[in-house]
Amino acid sequence: MNQDEIFLKSEGDRWLARNKDAISNPEYLVNDQVIGTMMMMKLAPQSVLEIGASNGWRLHEIGRRFGCSVTAVEPSSTAIQDGQARFPSVQFLRGTASALPFDHAAQFDLVILNFVLHWVDRSTLLRAVAEIDRVLADGGFLLIGDFHPALPQRVRYHHLPDQEVWTYKQNYADIFLASNLYETTVSYSFDHDTHTLRSNVPPADRAQVTLLRKCLSDRYQNGSSLGAPKP
Repeated sequence: MNQDEIFLKSEGDRWLARNKDAISNPEYLVNDQVIGTMMMMKLAPQSVLEIGASNGWRLHEIGRRFGCSVTAVEPSSTAIQDGQARFPSVQFLRGTASALPFDHAAQFDLVILNFVLHWVDRSTLLRAVAEIDRVLADGGFLLIGDFHPALPQRVRYHHLPDQEVWTYKQNYADIFLASNLYETTVSYSFDHDTHTLRSNVPPADRAQVTLLRKCLSDRYQNGSSLGAPKP
């Protein structure tokens, strides 16, 4: 069983049980870097997808503030049941980043992945990247929040010490930027433990939010036809 399957089967439910009180507290929204970034950049999305959305607490607030449609993909059936009861404006679908439950016509102009990719199994990471790209519209925005150590590292997932489950910490925006189909709109680091901006955060505690814009054509310059056969 890979990590995606573990979170789909059980660990997603356990995460909600551990964090339900915290995310139910209205004060939790005060330092939310996702909403803060959306407001700072004056985004005006019409359709928002959050992958790994838990019970939809953030999407509910995004829908309220920005007046957009909001969709959650979440592996935890318990989180979905809780969210459907609390936040009827949020559409919930069960799934993982590597197997999004949408047909090829689905397109969103903002996709959010906040502290999700570090849990994705390494065998399905690139599949998840392709799935994320598939559902993001050209010209849309991808907002990634995750750990940002000085060098890529893995740390054993302490909630399942008897299993081979890891937290993989790296700059996930780099994967999308390497395609040359995305550009950075804004990127900044913050303290993961306090969720506050401050300078000189130790690498072990450092997290990063990056807002990328997908652009399928205007990232390329027209070049000459070097090597073309002469008439």
